[in-house]
Amino acid sequence: MDKQRFLIMMRSSPYGSHQARAAIDVALTAAAFEQAVSVVLIDDGVLQLVPAQDSKAAGLKSIPDMLSAMTLYEVEDLFAHTPSIEQHLQADNALPDDVKVIDDVSLKTLVAAADQVMVF
Repeated sequence: MDKQRFLIMMRSSPYGSHQARAAIDVALTAAAFEQAVSVVLIDDGVLQLVPAQDSKAAGLKSIPDMLSAMTLYEVEDLFAHTPSIEQHLQADNALPDDVKVIDDVSLKTLVAAADQVMVF
């Protein structure tokens, strides 16, 4: 059976709802079933890349920590959308090494190549 290409688009801020956690759960589940999974952080989703987020006070796991572990679970690519980065992050925020930056054209290519696109 051929692998399905999953594209998970994370548009929600890290802790305002359960959307970010749900997206991570879907990505990890699909990867566990040996599907090809890519994740794009877009719109408010790029806020998940802000370092040193204190999620313990809310009783939640750290979204940035979970994102950094995705490569261990064979999630193929983690992308951040350039216009979203420019709008939501400060210039001195360094992106993690495993995050690739993509523009609108590359995003359209990812969407077109995916068998399943899920937006959270």
